[in-house]
Amino acid sequence: MSSTFSAHYISLTENSVRFLRNRFPYKEITSAQIHRVELTKGTDLKRPVSAIVFGVCFVLLGAYLIVNFSVWSLNDIERARDAKTFGYFLILQLFLVAFGSYAIYAAAPIHPVARFTLVSGGSESLSINDIIKEKRLRDFLICLKKAAGSNKVFVNRGVDLSV
Repeated sequence: MSSTFSAHYISLTENSVRFLRNRFPYKEITSAQIHRVELTKGTDLKRPVSAIVFGVCFVLLGAYLIVNFSVWSLNDIERARDAKTFGYFLILQLFLVAFGSYAIYAAAPIHPVARFTLVSGGSESLSINDIIKEKRLRDFLICLKKAAGSNKVFVNRGVDLSV
């Protein structure tokens, strides 16, 4: 069966939706299995709460290390080994804060996603950022209504259809 719409992470046919990894399908959902498809602002992570918790832990750990262990000054560093240790420690602190901040950003519900709610009770979320950037959102929506059924597709106010 040929696809009617294909993007980096999704392929739509006349009666099914295929989720892709590296352009190869790993999961196929038929229209009978779909309860609801919602285009909204959200996150495509499976466990966003745990990502936020780990992100906050990394940021707090980095801030703790910065506040309590960055009392060295350039006068205290006497040998090259001390300078290397100080440099590595500074990089570690910045890495912890940056990684934690990115984890919080990735888990924040601010990204445009397509959330598939299945009849079995499960759900799948898929980022549609690339589709919006390529200005193919209207085509995606038309093909999605064909694949899932027009009465199952809902668009929330957060998604801009004017592109």
